[in-house]
Amino acid sequence: MKAGFWLSAIIGRWNWLAPLLAVSLIGCNSLPDLTEETELKVAQQENVVVVHGLFRTQRAMRPLRTPLSDAGFHVIEYRYPSTRKSVDELGRELRQFLIDQVALAPQVPLHVVGHSLGAVIAVKATTPTITGIGRVVQISPPNLGSPWAGSLEGMLGSWIASIEELSNRKGGPLPLGTKPGSTTGVIAANSDTLVPQELTYLDGAVDQIHLPGSHTFVFWRSRTQQEIIHFLVHGRFSDDAPRP
Repeated sequence: MKAGFWLSAIIGRWNWLAPLLAVSLIGCNSLPDLTEETELKVAQQENVVVVHGLFRTQRAMRPLRTPLSDAGFHVIEYRYPSTRKSVDELGRELRQFLIDQVALAPQVPLHVVGHSLGAVIAVKATTPTITGIGRVVQISPPNLGSPWAGSLEGMLGSWIASIEELSNRKGGPLPLGTKPGSTTGVIAANSDTLVPQELTYLDGAVDQIHLPGSHTFVFWRSRTQQEIIHFLVHGRFSDDAPRP
């Protein structure tokens, strides 16, 4: 009962604190935008499924909608019960959703952009390879686990089905040696206290960068949004993006 009370309290406070924190965190320690010469548009419409993280809904990914749409992508929001099922279960359900989306428009490339837990299940869902899936971008992914999950799994394990898998105690949900089924890029946040940079590492990723920002708000930043689009268009991040 105590765990449930504190979990509700934390989430309740977060709902009104998040906008205030966003204002204070988005503008600091930023990188310049990409140069105008960089092509950040697709020639024809392509689809992108955006996948939110733990405790969130599809609305959390709204900051990506306009920049992705302006670049020629059709944005598909995916919502799932982030606290009620294991990482593997969530990955299987997203995989079926992606298979269904490909069947609806087999000639249109389909990409996936996920944040935090959503980034992990994006890789789970696209491995093995799904024909028709293009590229996957992970934002602040706890691939090798999170110390936050590790410290709270005892208290919150009965409330958050995925927390033990998200813990860094046993190597995380995508341990060393994991090879994603699609072309995958990883974006870590420099000021991420929930998932430090070294725990975002993915063996089979084709590119991995780190950008200014916190765990929750890194993708609200213009430069992060441009890097996401750059990867979806070119299959890599920009040449001057900071790399580990």
